[in-house]
Amino acid sequence: MKEIIVEIKNEQGVHARPSGQIVNIAKKYNVALEIEKVLENKQTKDNKEENEKIDGKNVFGVMMLGAEKGEKLKLRAIAENGENPEEEEKLLEELRQLIEVNKFFE
Repeated sequence: MKEIIVEIKNEQGVHARPSGQIVNIAKKYNVALEIEKVLENKQTKDNKEENEKIDGKNVFGVMMLGAEKGEKLKLRAIAENGENPEEEEKLLEELRQLIEVNKFFE
């Protein structure tokens, strides 16, 4: 399992088209992808951070995160039985390029 934190840098945030781009990249790899918002200073009654993990291969789940410009996402690649650490690394790097460098090509 490997994970990175990326910042949304495009003006419109993660709407339908960027969500589709994330899912299309994730589906190229034989590893699971979990995505969750990194919440800053938002806590539940139990004093725990409230982080909903979604399946990065589900376009509706990615859209429902509602990530806006400036918000951060934690991307976690999980290979079955710890196999394919190279695939985990490649997936996360491709997503980092898409999100932070290319800004979803917008």
